[in-house]
Amino acid sequence: MKSYDLVYIVRPDLEPDAIKAVVERVTQRVQDQGAKVEAVDVWGRRRMSFAIGKHREGVYVHTRLTVDPQKTAEIRRLAAVNEEVLRAVTTRAVGKLPEPAAPAAPPVPSSAPSAPPVPSAPSGGPSQPAEA
Repeated sequence: MKSYDLVYIVRPDLEPDAIKAVVERVTQRVQDQGAKVEAVDVWGRRRMSFAIGKHREGVYVHTRLTVDPQKTAEIRRLAAVNEEVLRAVTTRAVGKLPEPAAPAAPPVPSSAPSAPPVPSAPSGGPSQPAEA
């Protein structure tokens, strides 16, 4: 049996109790496949690089598990079959279990003045040699 990381994204519009229930349901499905769950870490609500459905944010959950390699595809499928889960991916774990992630910080507005605009090159194409 080998160690794997299962990361899945839960819909952000769910209540905290519903998110907790989704995490428990996915964890139970993983254990039903014979996997040993070593750790579950809810990373919290984060902005995604692209929309999934109509969602630009999601609640990220990381699970470290030990399981037979032939069962990883089924575990990923079972995690993603849930309507509350937007996306799931399973990868081979490398190294120690990572430290729990810090919650995502909201963007801080910059109080520094913006830099002056950079002058643009003259629009006339490349410079022509001077005639003698």
